[in-house]
Amino acid sequence: MAASSARSPSAFAGLALALGLLAAAPAAAAPIALKMAANVPVNSPWDLGLKRLAADFDRASGGQVKLTFPQSVRVASESDIIQKMRLGIDGALLTTIGLAELYPDSLALSLPSLVRSDAEFDAVLEAMTPLVRKSIGDRYELLAFSRGGWIRTFSRQPIVYPEDLARMRVSVDPVDEKVTRLLQSLGARTVKGDLGAFLLQLNSNAVDSILVSPVYVASLWSQVRGKLAYMSSFRVSPFIGAVVFNKSSWAKIPADIRPKLEAVLLENAARISADSAKLEEDAIAAMRRDGLALPQAPADAPKRWDAMITSRRDGLIAEMFSDEILGAIDAALAKARAAR
Repeated sequence: MAASSARSPSAFAGLALALGLLAAAPAAAAPIALKMAANVPVNSPWDLGLKRLAADFDRASGGQVKLTFPQSVRVASESDIIQKMRLGIDGALLTTIGLAELYPDSLALSLPSLVRSDAEFDAVLEAMTPLVRKSIGDRYELLAFSRGGWIRTFSRQPIVYPEDLARMRVSVDPVDEKVTRLLQSLGARTVKGDLGAFLLQLNSNAVDSILVSPVYVASLWSQVRGKLAYMSSFRVSPFIGAVVFNKSSWAKIPADIRPKLEAVLLENAARISADSAKLEEDAIAAMRRDGLALPQAPADAPKRWDAMITSRRDGLIAEMFSDEILGAIDAALAKARAAR
């Protein structure tokens, strides 16, 4: 019986071979964790879009790439976020102001009444993308642009012509020096202050107007109702969202996976654009039902705004922005307007 229960030499050899193969098998590669920062309102289209993006990265990469959003940078300014991208954060969602720290010419999009429609906005972004990539490409990967909506003027008195700004004290972001110079050239008195300081400025009668997203004003409507009685009927300028990663961080992702993630980014950018447009439309409708006035621009107003930009195109505007970006924008706008 003892002899029958003993293992044969071949059995031991098979067991040893199996154990050897297990030991030699490579361990599964740990997922690549990418930290991304964004200063966006909770449950906004941007916030929800980033959550979708994380799930889509996981799915498209087969679990090999994980996108996380550290709480420590959720309330950081965009300047702080860019600084943290040099210290461990891999990527960021930046607005026009944040992108301007990397590519100052992007503020050309903020010139009042230069870009007037979604079709023009798309044409300009297409023309601008290779210029941004060339400018920041030594350190960063620009992976996607999305439309964030439109800036409008909100004011105590109606603004329909450029010269109406001459009787306004306009709250401007200290970072936006170029738009500040343009407003001052129109006679506006500019008062520096970020969005956090705006309510205090308004309540102390230090300002009469602000150029800002309707979504932002809607979030404060109970506090500013009656003080900001008018919104411009014309769109002042577009603002953008740009997904930017450190070049070294993006290079960690296997080359065969990167195109899949880039496709996911473009899909999510398009969805965020659509969601932002709907949110803006709903915000304006709600404020109009609650007393916001939207004076219709006279028929000659668009030409007056055009004349304002044209008269400064070869002087002040040419001083502030490169020939490269202005030429690209001019060509894109001419093509978009010819196609109408």
